[in-house]
Amino acid sequence: MSDVERELFGSGAEVLPDGTKVVTHQGPGEKGGAGVVMWTADTIRTDGLRVVVSAFNSGSQNAAATRQTPALTIGQLKAIATSGKWAGK
Repeated sequence: MSDVERELFGSGAEVLPDGTKVVTHQGPGEKGGAGVVMWTADTIRTDGLRVVVSAFNSGSQNAAATRQTPALTIGQLKAIATSGKWAGK
């Protein structure tokens, strides 16, 4: 993933003490369900390991929203994506 790192993690990316870059996004779902929103935490580690975690306010992006916001907060998504467990730690 290092080859697309600059495209995905620009100057606005947060850089953690271990060098992991983190960006978050909040926007509409991509499949057209009425009122669906998608929240995402996207990370890349110095060894190129990329972890992306998303949550929606619907069980399917193709169906209408079933709640106002996703079940997980941006903070929770970020915690999942930056967990050392992805790197076997």
